[in-house]
Amino acid sequence: MLAPTLPFLKRGQPEPVRNTFGDGRHKIVYQTYGEVGEPILLVHGLSGSGRWWKNNIRALSVGHVVHVIELVGYGANRAFKPARLAEAAEALAQFIALQPQGKAHVVGHSMGGQVSCLLAAKFPERVDCLVLAAAAGLVRSNIVKMAFGLPIAAHYSPLDFLPTLAVDALRAGPLNLFLSTLDILGQDTTEVVATIKAPTLLVWGDKDNLVPVSTGEAMQKLIPGSRLEVLEGAGHVLMWDRAKTFNRLVLDFLEQRPPALPGTGDERIDELGRHSSGESAAPSPLGPRE
Repeated sequence: MLAPTLPFLKRGQPEPVRNTFGDGRHKIVYQTYGEVGEPILLVHGLSGSGRWWKNNIRALSVGHVVHVIELVGYGANRAFKPARLAEAAEALAQFIALQPQGKAHVVGHSMGGQVSCLLAAKFPERVDCLVLAAAAGLVRSNIVKMAFGLPIAAHYSPLDFLPTLAVDALRAGPLNLFLSTLDILGQDTTEVVATIKAPTLLVWGDKDNLVPVSTGEAMQKLIPGSRLEVLEGAGHVLMWDRAKTFNRLVLDFLEQRPPALPGTGDERIDELGRHSSGESAAPSPLGPRE
């Protein structure tokens, strides 16, 4: 049973309690922020936890109920073995089924993006809008580079991210990182991604050396009607590196709720929110997000 939604907590107040949903390979640990609005799920990546969304929760929970997810084997969802990606997608589908209207917006980063692709493809009735941030799934790499390349990938992140990365990597442990990496690289999701029908926003950092922009470009070609935004100066953990720009893109996308129709778009945005043409991006009708 889902726990009651907790109100968004202001600075200085304790974090909301961690709740659990499901069990075994389908167990989810989550924290909830926000009181009203459509639900958003934030799904972390390899070696990650809910803490990787620290700079996004406040903005996204204004007008939405945000569930920060921790998958089996990561964060507070401790386990000797991580859930397989397909199992994680099934767990999220079960969780979303109990949300209002039985669907939710889903934002997935890296490995969490690959899980979100599986979710959107196999359980389309559960996903309203989909945001894929440096999503894995089409990555072609070797196990060592993928599993242990995050410290290098965090090169472009602010220094305040490094303690979070170190603690979460230690909590996950090398075995979980290794097994999840085998799962990530062992799946060719080309055909799966091509079946996604949900309106989809792809967001990448142009300095991402773990899941390069070329992966986002390939994914854009596969998902009908998807749009690719590239954040200049951002690395793999782009939602931390360029939090304000990332938050604005996500909120504007959810507000506009574009239809999933054939078509493409590719925009490059610098840290000031300017598109590659040098013109400022159009302001949100709701004004500044942070």
